[in-house]
Amino acid sequence: LWLDFGVTFLARPLGGIVLGVVGDRWGRSTAVNISIVGMLVGTVGQGCLPTPINGAEWLGDLGLVLLVVLRFIQGLSAAGEIVTITTFLTEVCSPRMLCRGVSLIAMTVNLGFLSAKAVTFIVEAAFGAEAVEQWAWRVPFWLAIIPGMIAIMGRRHVPESGMFLEMKEKLQALPEQETFVSKLKQTVTEYWLNMLVGMGGVCAFATLQYSCFVWTQSFLAAHKMAPGDRMWVGLIARMLQTVLALPLGYIADLVGVGTIMLVGPLATVIAAVPLWSIILHNPTSLVAVGWAFGVGCGTLGLLVATLPYFFVVELFPTDVRNTAVGISYNLGFAIFGGLSPVMAEVLLSASPMGPGFLWMAGGLVTFLSVIVAIHCQRNGMISMTHVRKTPYFGTSTFADDKTGKLSKKDPYANPASSESDFSTSEYTSTDSTAMA
Repeated sequence: LWLDFGVTFLARPLGGIVLGVVGDRWGRSTAVNISIVGMLVGTVGQGCLPTPINGAEWLGDLGLVLLVVLRFIQGLSAAGEIVTITTFLTEVCSPRMLCRGVSLIAMTVNLGFLSAKAVTFIVEAAFGAEAVEQWAWRVPFWLAIIPGMIAIMGRRHVPESGMFLEMKEKLQALPEQETFVSKLKQTVTEYWLNMLVGMGGVCAFATLQYSCFVWTQSFLAAHKMAPGDRMWVGLIARMLQTVLALPLGYIADLVGVGTIMLVGPLATVIAAVPLWSIILHNPTSLVAVGWAFGVGCGTLGLLVATLPYFFVVELFPTDVRNTAVGISYNLGFAIFGGLSPVMAEVLLSASPMGPGFLWMAGGLVTFLSVIVAIHCQRNGMISMTHVRKTPYFGTSTFADDKTGKLSKKDPYANPASSESDFSTSEYTSTDSTAMA
């Protein structure tokens, strides 16, 4: 189980690099088409793995090797998928609706978790526990071919983003073409500080996702919480994050993504230990765990997991955006997300309150990352905004692109004054097309 889990996270940084560079050199559309095919092969292939038959143990060994390979392909493709989709949505959405557009990613990710639970429940109810253990476990993997093929056919007709096409046109005028290695070297050399900020920006998200929403389920099972109750508290948490993602995106479009990226981690720092304490002392109570895990942790998940996508994308310009986001986002997830279940287990053995402090630490890292980024921007070391300059912090406070300092000037207030920030060639999509 841990080998399977670890392989996926090891593949994520590599997938972010490879498909990130593909997206920056050959287009976002090319990268997302490659990633969806890889995800489909990796998922459906797991449903076709050989298992021992009539004492043929070598089939089981072969199945294990193929499982690792397929999980690696799946992790590599998923890393490129989330990065390129985020980049693409950011580049085609209306600037006034960017947070709402990107919040659709968080919504569909949680819908994916909910759909997986629903399919698992239906398969177990339809075939029975014995059949699932013997062969019906393959069915959910086979069913993935339906949404996968729909996605593949739909993406064949997705146009390239205007920002990428404009950037590509400018690069074609240059005498020398970049290689894969030179693109990667340029990205790391010029934007290493931005990448560190991006890695820290996803820490709270990754920590809660895997030490809270994944590992805590194992903790509750080990402490004899009924399977049905565990399913319900998980559903409450996921439903809350699904239903409220778009409203939170709307709020972020009003007050700025920076505001949410400070409020969410700070709320995690404050509430993590009390919520874990309730779960720890009432592991079999549906009411207590429902409120603490389902509602409490679900709310924290909503605040820290809905907008990091946009926060990280904003840190980089168009020509290196896909590569830089691929590295920073996936490396952050591999480190903080991949290690968090193990850290939760270790900390629990050291102190009963250990997992709660782990959640708090994740929130603190993200909070401090945003604070450090603000300081660096004010000193001209980085720019936190490359797509939408305003709003970022508050409804009337905006980040100046040239100086990095905060001001009260709103470029949206006078269309003529905003042309330098939002050229018509970059934003050709209508709101309805972008949201679709």
